[in-house]
Amino acid sequence: MPKKRPEGVCHICGQHGPLSFEHIPPRAAFNNRPVVTVKFAGIPLELGPDEVAKGPIQQRGMGYHTLCDKCNNDTGAWYGDQFVNWCYQGMKMLVRASGKPSLIYLNKLFPLPILKQIATMFFSVNSEIFRIPNEEMVRFVMNKNEKYLSPKYRFFVYYNTTGRFRASGSTGLLNVNTGKISVISEITYPPFGYVMTIASEPPDNRLFEITHFARYDYNEFKEMPLELSVLPTHLFIPGDYREKDQIYRDAAMQPEEEN
Repeated sequence: MPKKRPEGVCHICGQHGPLSFEHIPPRAAFNNRPVVTVKFAGIPLELGPDEVAKGPIQQRGMGYHTLCDKCNNDTGAWYGDQFVNWCYQGMKMLVRASGKPSLIYLNKLFPLPILKQIATMFFSVNSEIFRIPNEEMVRFVMNKNEKYLSPKYRFFVYYNTTGRFRASGSTGLLNVNTGKISVISEITYPPFGYVMTIASEPPDNRLFEITHFARYDYNEFKEMPLELSVLPTHLFIPGDYREKDQIYRDAAMQPEEEN
Protein backbone atom coordinates (compact mmCIF):
# COMPACT_ATOMS: atom_id res chain seq x y z
CA MET A 1 0.00 0.00 0.00
CA PRO A 2 1.47 3.37 -1.01
CA LYS A 3 2.60 5.53 1.85
CA LYS A 4 0.25 8.42 2.49
CA ARG A 5 1.81 11.75 1.69
CA PRO A 6 1.99 14.38 4.42
CA GLU A 7 -0.55 17.18 4.22
CA GLY A 8 -0.01 20.82 4.93
CA VAL A 9 0.14 24.29 3.47
CA CYS A 10 2.06 24.74 0.22
CA HIS A 11 4.95 27.11 0.90
CA ILE A 12 4.33 29.02 -2.36
CA CYS A 13 0.60 29.16 -3.15
CA GLY A 14 -0.74 28.64 0.36
CA GLN A 15 -3.23 25.90 -0.56
CA HIS A 16 -3.77 23.14 1.99
CA GLY A 17 -3.52 19.54 0.83
CA PRO A 18 -1.07 16.72 0.07
CA LEU A 19 2.50 17.96 -0.24
CA SER A 20 5.04 16.69 -2.74
CA PHE A 21 8.73 16.22 -2.02
CA GLU A 22 10.79 19.15 -3.24
CA HIS A 23 14.42 18.28 -3.90
CA ILE A 24 16.69 21.14 -2.77
CA PRO A 25 18.43 21.54 -5.19
CA PRO A 26 16.68 19.56 -7.97
CA ARG A 27 17.50 15.87 -8.04
CA ALA A 28 19.34 16.11 -11.38
CA ALA A 29 21.69 18.73 -9.89
CA PHE A 30 23.70 15.98 -8.14
CA ASN A 31 21.09 15.74 -5.36
CA ASN A 32 20.44 12.01 -5.61
CA ARG A 33 22.52 10.68 -2.70
CA PRO A 34 21.39 9.70 0.79
CA VAL A 35 21.79 12.57 3.25
CA VAL A 36 21.40 13.03 6.99
CA THR A 37 18.50 15.40 7.55
CA VAL A 38 18.81 17.73 10.51
CA LYS A 39 16.65 20.83 10.79
CA PHE A 40 18.66 23.94 11.59
CA ALA A 41 16.60 24.64 14.72
CA GLY A 42 17.63 21.26 16.13
CA ILE A 43 21.35 21.45 15.40
CA PRO A 44 23.67 21.85 18.39
CA LEU A 45 25.61 25.01 17.58
CA GLU A 46 28.65 23.61 19.35
CA LEU A 47 28.88 20.75 16.81
CA GLY A 48 32.47 20.96 15.56
CA PRO A 49 33.64 20.74 11.96
CA ASP A 50 34.86 17.15 12.40
CA GLU A 51 31.86 15.88 14.34
CA VAL A 52 29.21 13.85 12.58
CA ALA A 53 25.66 15.17 12.64
CA LYS A 54 23.09 12.64 13.83
CA GLY A 55 19.65 12.36 12.32
CA PRO A 56 17.43 10.32 10.01
CA ILE A 57 18.94 9.35 6.67
CA GLN A 58 16.97 10.52 3.66
CA GLN A 59 17.66 8.16 0.78
CA ARG A 60 16.28 10.33 -2.01
CA GLY A 61 18.54 13.34 -1.38
CA MET A 62 18.15 16.66 0.38
CA GLY A 63 14.68 18.15 0.40
CA TYR A 64 11.35 18.45 2.18
CA HIS A 65 7.61 17.97 1.64
CA THR A 66 6.79 21.64 1.12
CA LEU A 67 5.02 22.18 -2.21
CA CYS A 68 1.71 21.13 -3.72
CA ASP A 69 1.90 19.09 -6.92
CA LYS A 70 1.06 22.06 -9.14
CA CYS A 71 3.70 24.40 -7.70
CA ASN A 72 6.30 21.64 -7.74
CA ASN A 73 5.51 20.59 -11.31
CA ASP A 74 5.23 24.13 -12.68
CA THR A 75 8.45 25.44 -11.18
CA GLY A 76 10.30 22.26 -12.13
CA ALA A 77 9.14 22.48 -15.73
CA TRP A 78 9.85 26.21 -16.04
CA TYR A 79 13.19 26.48 -14.26
CA GLY A 80 14.64 23.04 -13.54
CA ASP A 81 16.53 22.33 -16.77
CA GLN A 82 18.32 25.67 -16.90
CA PHE A 83 19.24 25.45 -13.23
CA VAL A 84 20.64 21.93 -13.65
CA ASN A 85 22.69 23.07 -16.64
CA TRP A 86 24.10 25.91 -14.53
CA CYS A 87 25.10 23.40 -11.83
CA TYR A 88 26.80 21.14 -14.36
CA GLN A 89 28.78 24.09 -15.68
CA GLY A 90 29.83 25.00 -12.15
CA MET A 91 30.92 21.45 -11.33
CA LYS A 92 32.85 21.20 -14.59
CA MET A 93 34.73 24.41 -13.80
CA LEU A 94 35.60 23.23 -10.30
CA VAL A 95 36.83 19.86 -11.55
CA ARG A 96 38.91 21.52 -14.25
CA ALA A 97 40.49 23.80 -11.64
CA SER A 98 40.93 21.03 -9.02
CA GLY A 99 38.55 22.87 -6.73
CA LYS A 100 40.61 26.08 -6.73
CA PRO A 101 39.58 28.23 -9.69
CA SER A 102 41.96 31.13 -10.29
CA LEU A 103 40.34 32.34 -13.49
CA ILE A 104 37.06 34.12 -14.18
CA TYR A 105 35.10 31.60 -16.22
CA LEU A 106 32.56 32.45 -18.89
CA ASN A 107 29.15 31.07 -17.96
CA LYS A 108 26.58 30.31 -20.66
CA LEU A 109 23.17 30.55 -19.09
CA PHE A 110 19.58 31.71 -18.95
CA PRO A 111 19.78 34.00 -15.90
CA LEU A 112 16.09 34.51 -15.07
CA PRO A 113 15.03 30.82 -14.80
CA ILE A 114 18.12 30.12 -12.68
CA LEU A 115 17.27 32.89 -10.21
CA LYS A 116 13.63 31.80 -10.09
CA GLN A 117 14.67 28.24 -9.22
CA ILE A 118 16.88 29.58 -6.43
CA ALA A 119 13.97 31.66 -5.13
CA THR A 120 11.73 28.57 -5.29
CA MET A 121 14.19 26.65 -3.14
CA PHE A 122 14.22 29.42 -0.55
CA PHE A 123 10.46 29.07 -0.16
CA SER A 124 11.01 25.42 0.75
CA VAL A 125 13.70 26.03 3.36
CA ASN A 126 11.62 28.71 5.02
CA SER A 127 8.39 28.10 6.92
CA GLU A 128 4.95 27.96 5.35
CA ILE A 129 4.21 31.50 6.57
CA PHE A 130 7.24 32.99 4.78
CA ARG A 131 5.02 33.56 1.74
CA ILE A 132 2.65 35.88 3.61
CA PRO A 133 4.94 38.92 3.97
CA ASN A 134 6.69 38.07 0.70
CA GLU A 135 3.85 38.09 -1.84
CA GLU A 136 6.13 39.82 -4.32
CA MET A 137 8.39 36.78 -4.34
CA VAL A 138 5.36 34.51 -4.78
CA ARG A 139 4.37 36.43 -7.93
CA PHE A 140 7.97 36.36 -9.15
CA VAL A 141 8.16 32.58 -8.88
CA MET A 142 4.64 31.74 -10.08
CA ASN A 143 4.81 33.89 -13.23
CA LYS A 144 7.69 32.57 -15.29
CA ASN A 145 7.91 35.76 -17.36
CA GLU A 146 7.86 38.26 -14.50
CA LYS A 147 11.08 40.23 -14.14
CA TYR A 148 12.62 42.29 -11.35
CA LEU A 149 12.18 42.27 -7.60
CA SER A 150 12.13 44.92 -4.91
CA PRO A 151 15.67 46.04 -3.97
CA LYS A 152 15.15 44.59 -0.50
CA TYR A 153 15.63 41.10 -1.98
CA ARG A 154 19.21 40.25 -2.88
CA PHE A 155 20.72 36.95 -4.01
CA PHE A 156 24.32 35.77 -3.80
CA VAL A 157 26.29 32.71 -4.85
CA TYR A 158 29.62 31.05 -4.11
CA TYR A 159 31.42 27.87 -5.09
CA ASN A 160 31.38 25.14 -2.46
CA THR A 161 33.38 21.91 -2.40
CA THR A 162 34.10 21.38 1.28
CA GLY A 163 32.05 21.15 4.44
CA ARG A 164 28.42 20.56 5.32
CA PHE A 165 25.24 20.93 3.33
CA ARG A 166 23.13 23.82 4.57
CA ALA A 167 19.42 24.52 4.28
CA SER A 168 18.49 27.29 6.68
CA GLY A 169 15.48 29.57 6.65
CA SER A 170 15.55 33.24 7.63
CA THR A 171 18.18 33.75 10.31
CA GLY A 172 19.42 36.94 11.96
CA LEU A 173 23.22 37.26 12.11
CA LEU A 174 24.92 39.91 14.23
CA ASN A 175 28.20 41.36 12.98
CA VAL A 176 30.11 41.98 16.21
CA ASN A 177 32.41 44.45 14.45
CA THR A 178 29.73 46.70 12.93
CA GLY A 179 26.76 45.91 15.16
CA LYS A 180 24.61 45.33 12.06
CA ILE A 181 22.23 42.40 11.72
CA SER A 182 21.89 40.49 8.45
CA VAL A 183 18.71 38.53 7.80
CA ILE A 184 19.63 35.67 5.51
CA SER A 185 18.51 32.31 4.20
CA GLU A 186 21.15 29.92 2.90
CA ILE A 187 21.29 26.76 0.80
CA THR A 188 24.57 24.95 0.24
CA TYR A 189 24.92 21.93 -1.98
CA PRO A 190 27.99 21.53 -4.23
CA PRO A 191 28.95 22.99 -6.57
CA PHE A 192 27.25 26.12 -5.24
CA GLY A 193 26.02 27.84 -2.14
CA TYR A 194 23.25 30.45 -2.27
CA VAL A 195 22.39 33.27 0.11
CA MET A 196 19.28 35.44 0.08
CA THR A 197 19.13 38.59 2.17
CA ILE A 198 16.04 40.63 2.93
CA ALA A 199 16.47 44.32 3.67
CA SER A 200 19.99 43.78 4.93
CA GLU A 201 23.60 43.45 3.86
CA PRO A 202 25.22 40.08 3.04
CA PRO A 203 27.17 38.40 5.85
CA ASP A 204 30.42 38.16 3.87
CA ASN A 205 31.85 40.43 1.18
CA ARG A 206 33.20 37.44 -0.76
CA LEU A 207 29.69 36.44 -1.83
CA PHE A 208 29.00 37.18 -5.50
CA GLU A 209 25.71 38.97 -6.15
CA ILE A 210 23.39 37.63 -8.85
CA THR A 211 20.33 39.76 -8.10
CA HIS A 212 20.75 41.24 -11.57
CA PHE A 213 19.66 37.90 -13.07
CA ALA A 214 16.11 39.20 -12.51
CA ARG A 215 16.44 41.84 -15.22
CA TYR A 216 16.59 39.40 -18.14
CA ASP A 217 13.72 37.89 -20.12
CA TYR A 218 12.70 34.29 -19.52
CA ASN A 219 14.16 33.05 -22.83
CA GLU A 220 17.15 35.40 -22.86
CA PHE A 221 20.49 33.62 -23.15
CA LYS A 222 23.65 35.30 -21.86
CA GLU A 223 27.35 34.62 -21.73
CA MET A 224 28.72 36.31 -18.65
CA PRO A 225 31.87 36.11 -16.54
CA LEU A 226 31.20 35.31 -12.87
CA GLU A 227 34.00 35.74 -10.34
CA LEU A 228 32.97 33.33 -7.61
CA SER A 229 34.86 32.60 -4.41
CA VAL A 230 35.25 29.04 -3.13
CA LEU A 231 33.96 29.07 0.46
CA PRO A 232 33.92 26.17 2.94
CA THR A 233 30.92 25.40 5.16
CA HIS A 234 32.44 23.40 8.01
CA LEU A 235 29.71 24.44 10.48
CA PHE A 236 25.95 24.38 10.13
CA ILE A 237 25.82 28.08 11.09
CA PRO A 238 24.60 30.09 8.06
CA GLY A 239 26.98 32.78 6.87
CA ASP A 240 30.03 31.13 8.46
CA TYR A 241 32.79 30.44 5.92
CA ARG A 242 35.81 29.97 8.17
CA GLU A 243 38.47 27.39 7.43
CA LYS A 244 38.85 24.57 9.95
CA ASP A 245 42.02 25.93 11.50
CA GLN A 246 40.38 29.31 12.06
CA ILE A 247 37.37 27.67 13.71
CA TYR A 248 39.62 25.79 16.13
CA ARG A 249 41.72 28.89 16.86
CA ASP A 250 38.60 30.90 17.60
CA ALA A 251 37.28 28.13 19.85
CA ALA A 252 40.55 27.99 21.78
CA MET A 253 40.30 31.71 22.47
CA GLN A 254 36.84 31.42 24.04
CA PRO A 255 36.87 31.64 27.85
CA GLU A 256 35.95 28.41 29.59
CA GLU A 257 32.51 28.32 31.19
CA GLU A 258 32.42 28.23 34.95
CA ASN A 259 30.80 25.22 36.58
